[in-house]
Amino acid sequence: MYRDSVLVSFSPVTGEPIGEVPVHDPSSLGQVIKSSRKAQLEWSSTPKRKRVALLQNLLSLMTERSEDLCTLIAKETGKPLVEAMNTDVMASLTTIDYCIGWLKRHPDEMEIHLGGFHTMMRYMGRRSYVRYRPLGVIGVIAPFNFPLAIPFSQTMMAVTAGNAVVTKPSANTPLTGHMIETLFRDAGFPTGLVRVVSGKGVGKTLAASAVDRIIFTGSTEAGRKVMASASQRLTPVTLELGGKDPMIVLEDADLERASSGALWGSFVNSGQVCVGVKRILVHKDVYSYFLDLLLHKTEMLKQGDGLEDPDVSMGAMIDDEAVTMMEEQVRRAVEQGGKVLAGGKRTPGLSGSFFMPTIITGLSTSSDLWKEETFGPVVMVAAFEDNVEAVRMANDSPFALSGSVWTKNTDKGKIIASAIRSGTVVVNNCLYTYGLPSTPWGGRGESGFGRTHGQWGMMELMEPHHVHVDSGKFPRDIWWTPYDLNSLEANRTLMDALFHKKGIGKALALLSIRKYLKTKDSD
Repeated sequence: MYRDSVLVSFSPVTGEPIGEVPVHDPSSLGQVIKSSRKAQLEWSSTPKRKRVALLQNLLSLMTERSEDLCTLIAKETGKPLVEAMNTDVMASLTTIDYCIGWLKRHPDEMEIHLGGFHTMMRYMGRRSYVRYRPLGVIGVIAPFNFPLAIPFSQTMMAVTAGNAVVTKPSANTPLTGHMIETLFRDAGFPTGLVRVVSGKGVGKTLAASAVDRIIFTGSTEAGRKVMASASQRLTPVTLELGGKDPMIVLEDADLERASSGALWGSFVNSGQVCVGVKRILVHKDVYSYFLDLLLHKTEMLKQGDGLEDPDVSMGAMIDDEAVTMMEEQVRRAVEQGGKVLAGGKRTPGLSGSFFMPTIITGLSTSSDLWKEETFGPVVMVAAFEDNVEAVRMANDSPFALSGSVWTKNTDKGKIIASAIRSGTVVVNNCLYTYGLPSTPWGGRGESGFGRTHGQWGMMELMEPHHVHVDSGKFPRDIWWTPYDLNSLEANRTLMDALFHKKGIGKALALLSIRKYLKTKDSD
């Protein structure tokens, strides 16, 4: 909530204020970006060994402050302390560790093999190489659900690639978001290299600003607006948007393990996960048994204040508006034939923003709940006849972010996984690969495009700068003007050497070209 010149953060568990951050006027963003560019120039010219040392400082600092970070995240989001630890802090620490290794391994210059031209080009004293240069200033617009892991990992990789970053965190979790700037500053990074900004209209202004790339994580509707704003300056964007992830349970799956995985995948972070399990598809022969297992385990989940009680497995949603949205989605699901087997309402006896873990059956693939994103603890369960139908049902969604296949036959699981159109598919697990920073992250369709994390994400934060060097060994090229009959024959010989001749024939052709070039040298 905005009050005068500050943004106040409230606990979704107690409703009490827990802190505040200063706000920025959107008109000040230009100056912030300008100062970030200055810091980026300093950073990009810093020797690699010093950059590695600063990353190691950051890793040590975050490890030392990990308990305080976990507590802050749990207070601000309402998630249990163990979730703050695993899904936010641990994911951030693994990202730093990956970035240290990447920075040590990444070569400053990479030679390009020129294919069929390579031998001839080397003989002529020519080579091509690429240097990957940072883009400049990266704008990161982040959501509330993982207030440290998402903006920090994106910021960390952008900085590792040599960029400065301006991050706009969610208005629901400003305290955690602003902690990112503090961590980089205290670790000794150049002043202004990482900036965090908050305020009404700041996100919209950042999307339309003079940054060199925008990384947005959030809803599909908001992603379209960010892309439209960025397009006015032709600013490239990476969009990690909504999801409706399928979980396919085959008849040979370990049902005890699969139902436990479904429980966590559906209700972790109170279901406020873009890659949360939202559609559980179970083979008809094991459907009833699996459903019984899932219902029993769901009934055992304890809700409440996970900061105070370590036995709490499901915390609050981010605010009352999020709870109201879940009530509305469940209401429409029932109107369209859905049967609520568990939950479906606010959690009785708890005064904060709590919604019960909810399981719904009986819905068709044309229902609203099947098609729309659900950002809360509501999951559908449906049966399928065979593997072909399972894949069809899994792909029957405008979203394609992640998914999972559960089977004792991992070879069969891999085959089915390859048929699912999502950006990531996991066999016999779900969700957690965001915490493996060496793997790519992103989707397609209404789940967005582009990738963060891993070498694929790094490449989106840099530009390949190609340099081709000619030593000047010959006075002219075979394809330069003026043309004559000799140049025509020489170019025919070149074509034959490259694409028709082999072995000694190719060598003789290259010698003929050499003779032509030397003849020109003596003319």
